[in-house]
Amino acid sequence: MTNQVIEFAPFHLSPNKTEADLLEASERFQNEFLDGFEGFVRRSLVKHADGAYADIVVWANDSASKKAVAAAGDHAAGQAYFSLLDSAREHQPRKAGAMEFFQVVGTYG
Repeated sequence: MTNQVIEFAPFHLSPNKTEADLLEASERFQNEFLDGFEGFVRRSLVKHADGAYADIVVWANDSASKKAVAAAGDHAAGQAYFSLLDSAREHQPRKAGAMEFFQVVGTYG
């Protein structure tokens, strides 16, 4: 049995931002924050056909995930990454039991 935790964080890009902007900020966030964060295992940035994105992050345990979430918004690279997200547009919950497919646009770790 493992204590790993999977964080699924869906989002949409702000209307004036591009996927290239996202990938650049994602690399920076990875290199400057996540790679050095204790308990980080791996991360995939994925894109749905409808234009939604999601970060799928695997943490060694619940404690590591909670510490990272609390610290990410205070880090310059985290702030730059999160500034690209459309905070006015809420993620629509997916239909329960429905299979969905995402294209991987970045893998880290």
